[in-house]
Amino acid sequence: MCGIIGAVADSAIKPVLEGLSRLEYRGYDSSGISILADNEIKTRKVQGKLNQLKRLLLEQPLEGKCCIGHTRWATHGKATVSNAHPHQCGRVAVVHNGIIENYLHLKEKLLQWGHHFNSSTDSEVIPHLINHYLSQHLSEEDAIAKAILQLKGSYALGVLIDGDSNNLYAIKQGSPLVISQGVNGAYLASDAMALGPDSSKIYYPKDNELIKLTSHGIKLCNPSANRKIHYVNNSYCSKIVSKGEHSSFMEKEIFEQVDLLNSLSVDRHASDYSTINFNDFNKITIIACGSSYYAASVAKFWFEKYANILVEVDIASEYRYRSPVMTHKELAIFVSQSGETADTLAALKYAKANKVQTLALVNVANSSIAREAHFTFEIYAGPEIGVASTKAFTCQLAIFYKMCLEAAQQRAFIKFDELKQLQQNFLQLPYLIEKILQRCTEIKLLAIKLSRYSNILFIGRGIQTPIAHEGALKLKEISYIHAEAYAAGELKHGPIALLDEQMPVVVIAPKDSLTDKLLSNIQEVQARNAPLFIIGDASIRDYINLKEDEFFELPPAPESIQPIITVIPMQLLALYCAQTLGKNVDQPRNLAKSVTVE
Repeated sequence: MCGIIGAVADSAIKPVLEGLSRLEYRGYDSSGISILADNEIKTRKVQGKLNQLKRLLLEQPLEGKCCIGHTRWATHGKATVSNAHPHQCGRVAVVHNGIIENYLHLKEKLLQWGHHFNSSTDSEVIPHLINHYLSQHLSEEDAIAKAILQLKGSYALGVLIDGDSNNLYAIKQGSPLVISQGVNGAYLASDAMALGPDSSKIYYPKDNELIKLTSHGIKLCNPSANRKIHYVNNSYCSKIVSKGEHSSFMEKEIFEQVDLLNSLSVDRHASDYSTINFNDFNKITIIACGSSYYAASVAKFWFEKYANILVEVDIASEYRYRSPVMTHKELAIFVSQSGETADTLAALKYAKANKVQTLALVNVANSSIAREAHFTFEIYAGPEIGVASTKAFTCQLAIFYKMCLEAAQQRAFIKFDELKQLQQNFLQLPYLIEKILQRCTEIKLLAIKLSRYSNILFIGRGIQTPIAHEGALKLKEISYIHAEAYAAGELKHGPIALLDEQMPVVVIAPKDSLTDKLLSNIQEVQARNAPLFIIGDASIRDYINLKEDEFFELPPAPESIQPIITVIPMQLLALYCAQTLGKNVDQPRNLAKSVTVE
């Protein structure tokens, strides 16, 4: 989603451009900056990537002590220079992340007052409102406060006002925002990762808390002016994230999974999961979006099978609108890599308002979702730069597995020996995943062949069905090949009509309790002459004759941990298909890493 950054510092443009570079991973289609130079706001904007903005600034340089910057992911209006941020009206320039739901009403009112607009965005009404109230001789703080009262929706704002004060204002409602006071300046950003090494201490503002950043420090404005700001440590401060020897961040993050699972195999976080008494609940609802939803779907199988607890899985964007039945003996788990997913955060607030106990499963400990929930578990994946989630998905599965074993132990549903075996199974993961990664060139052969097709079906059975969905999602996200997934038993209930020589089917087929049934589904595919690609157990080849570039053999593995293993070939297959087609795997078109609008 949109990224915002602001700085009050000597040569403020430098930390702003560096911050925008760190925000590139979020996905965007235009960028721009405004700077206060000689008591006047000057703006530079471009359609396209940040390197184009940097080239423009070399041709038309700017310098000043107060600067705001923005990377835009288009929502209202196409990706154009006029729609790029910052938006300016008179004395005011604004960068905005979020959506102003009543902007058409506000725009109509402003047009009646004689205002003229240069963009088709919702955001442009904000500087117009602030400038309007400044023209009525209100103070800067009062003008911003009065404008904010008119807005409905979500926003995180950086506001620059011309003059000799060199003040920068920040305020939020429902969208992420972080403030930092460093040795060399004061900063605001939509993401702690945007802040540089001068930002070891950060502050997460409350909704509608107006903050003034000056060369003398940071202060809360009325009515919170007398309250002290309590800073926390910035875990991302000074972390240098690079691709190393890998061709992309996505590839690097796939290969990092061995070390991450090694780390998670050590039980240093075991006490975290015991903070939840699973005997207090007779139902778990897991709410998530995208890849996190598929991780939640795998967790449903584990919780129900090993802990005998009812689990529902909900799409976050739909959860509030279906009037879900909630009980006082229900645990609602909200899954989000960034911890800022707008739909998931809104669902969390809805559940809390209905007196449900809430648990956040996130990768960012100080994120909005983590701060809002009653309990928080980290997935410990570290910064994930590639837009398509890989290591965060695997770490979500790993933490869900450990949570489930804690629930199984507390509820005493399975025997002690079985519980110990399930725990031992988890310890095999790093070794088994490394064996797959060592044979990645075999998956490249499948990818080269698959990438010739425009449409692909993925199928799996049981707990592998969510992994089939995740595989299809990964492929469409970064290769732009249309891919869909189905439970294999559902083929004959409709999707089988699509099968012909131009509709390949990717089958996830580890050795498990459903292998025999899956073999029947594979025969159905072959009977329709659809190209067949199998990620499966060696025993499958006793029944199905496939070429080397149509079959990838999975290492034998205990059934309980198979989803964490089978997703690795799915990630590699998507990566290599995209690379074969020459796509940018780290920044796929139209996608954003952190979806901070509904």
